[in-house]
Amino acid sequence: MLSLLAAQLVLLGAVAAGAVFYSSIYVLYFSAWKITLIDITFALCSGLMVCLAVFERRPEIPKIILIIPFFVGASVFSGIYFGLQKILDLYFNRTYRCLYTIGFVISFELACTIAQDIFAWKRDPKFFLCLSTLFALGIYTGTVILTYNSFPHGWLFKYSSNDQHRFTNLSAEAYAITERDVTLGLDWMDYSLAGATPAFDFALGGDGFRDHLEEWEITFNERKDNEEGNTDFTRVFYNAEEKVSATVVAAFYRETATLEWTVYLKNEGDENSSEVTHFSALDSSLPLSEPTLYFSGGSEERNDDYVLYSRQVTSKEYVFDTEDGRTSQVYLPFFNLTDSDFGCTIGIGWSGRWTARFSSKSDTHVKIGQTYLRGYLEPGESIRSPLVSICLYSGGNALKGFNNFRADIKRGLPDGYRETNLLMFAGAEGQDNHLSANAAGTETYVEALHEAGVLDALDYAWYDASWYDLSGCRSWRDAIGDWKVDTEKYPDGLGAVSDYLAENGVGTLVWYEPERLTTYSDLYKEISQDPSRKEWLIAPSDGSRNYMWNMGNDEARAFMVQHIVSSLKENGVSFYRQDFNFSVPKAYWERADREYYDSRGGFAENHYVTGLYAYLDALVEEIPGLLIDNCASGGRRIDLEMCRRSVPLWRSDYQCKKDKPDLSEAAQMQLYGLSMWLPYSAI
Repeated sequence: MLSLLAAQLVLLGAVAAGAVFYSSIYVLYFSAWKITLIDITFALCSGLMVCLAVFERRPEIPKIILIIPFFVGASVFSGIYFGLQKILDLYFNRTYRCLYTIGFVISFELACTIAQDIFAWKRDPKFFLCLSTLFALGIYTGTVILTYNSFPHGWLFKYSSNDQHRFTNLSAEAYAITERDVTLGLDWMDYSLAGATPAFDFALGGDGFRDHLEEWEITFNERKDNEEGNTDFTRVFYNAEEKVSATVVAAFYRETATLEWTVYLKNEGDENSSEVTHFSALDSSLPLSEPTLYFSGGSEERNDDYVLYSRQVTSKEYVFDTEDGRTSQVYLPFFNLTDSDFGCTIGIGWSGRWTARFSSKSDTHVKIGQTYLRGYLEPGESIRSPLVSICLYSGGNALKGFNNFRADIKRGLPDGYRETNLLMFAGAEGQDNHLSANAAGTETYVEALHEAGVLDALDYAWYDASWYDLSGCRSWRDAIGDWKVDTEKYPDGLGAVSDYLAENGVGTLVWYEPERLTTYSDLYKEISQDPSRKEWLIAPSDGSRNYMWNMGNDEARAFMVQHIVSSLKENGVSFYRQDFNFSVPKAYWERADREYYDSRGGFAENHYVTGLYAYLDALVEEIPGLLIDNCASGGRRIDLEMCRRSVPLWRSDYQCKKDKPDLSEAAQMQLYGLSMWLPYSAI
């Protein structure tokens, strides 16, 4: 009996150890051969656990017969295990796939352990193995905790990443971009974009673009230098057999020695193209050997949002991705790599699901793209890659990289963002001062600030959620879509308040959420009853009242542009605050893939994100000088493309937690972390 107990404990320990290492390898440092080894260990241990359970029940059977339950147990486990992984691959990111997979493994082995103890008890109540069940529960509970905490912002993740950094101080001259930096950037562009081996890649009909480059004719190739010394580069590849074009549009900015580019694929033919897969904006190497990688956490309503981390990149692949489709919820999509001689900053512009992979041997390999994209292109249809920027800089001091990254963000913003003090007073439903967020309260604030002699320092008055009519709704969250002003709060309209503020030299900042529509709104009722506009809305998968306005539909987007522009003009808005309160936008996009895009994975997201940028650009075209605040539940949609169009005035929804005693400290910590990358942010 003691030998059986020992065998049981050895198997339990092996599975627990495999589970702990699995989470670390699968989430933090992906290694295919190690994952395979752990998979084999799980299958063998599962077969032995089933074999042991049969032996506990029927100890008299010949030992050779036990090979049958061994193979049955291993086969059943493997079938469920690998089948589950295939299903999880379709719907969940790496973090959740790992958690659910480990949960199944633990449940299977625990069931075998309990069965063994029951059979042992029935045979001999004087000596049974139920203690091993308690032991198994203990180690498996610990395994789940360790697995969960190996995810970003978990204890294991934090413990294994460096969050304390020492940088060598630099003079102003040392921070400056040099001609050597400019040469590094131009040389990399000439080799990796204009050269024989493009830095981007994709597969069409299973054939890799770079592997079959001879099948693609260069039909357009232009490089232009402008008066500022910047360089624009465009190259078009065309596959005559597939009738598909691949266009890379790049720009090099001498001021910041930064190169950025986007890749577009288009079906130029009259029939559906072959399937597009493995579409990466960047799949190339950088001249850095085992560098230190600096990266920041995202916005998760924690006091340590945006904390800067670092770890050394080795031959083990290190994978970053998003959770559920919000760009910067888990990580900021910005990176800084340094070795002793050089450095490189990398930025990603994609307001959806992105993945970045890093590994280093002699050079550092980087692969960046939309997390999942698979499907054919319809005639005339085009898709795009994320925007990617890189800046190679000499010296290897990370501070130079951070400083230049901020400078490039500032370069890409319209001048209006550089001229404001961004000092505001705000009021929203649920906040202590929301009762004074009305016409009378505005006058009270302005008079008080004037008497205090600080009104000249105020640029904008901030009107957050609940300025609109809440009739028939439970809260501000439900009354989304119509954008009709609450006349009880603003009897003469919000436009009259804006006029009053303008007379005192103050602009008006107002909150909107155009991408979410609830079933309470008149607009939802109008659109949902019109079959011709069915594709304007993406229905929820969880039975909620929140519908997503389909920015990927041209007609829907044009309608929303005019809908919001009309409201902005009526209300005298000069600073437009856009929120995005979808916790799992991925679920909406996947539903749209199935319903509107013939189950072409990632196509709804691709068109939606592209349409989002077109929507924001259209607002500014309609209202020149309009400024945009990018919220998304507090800092969860920060990326290069959004930073070209907006600033994040609300860094984290942690500041909504009024019961937290560390709000001031948290705000300072978040400011420190985000300011490594962005020149502008606010609360």
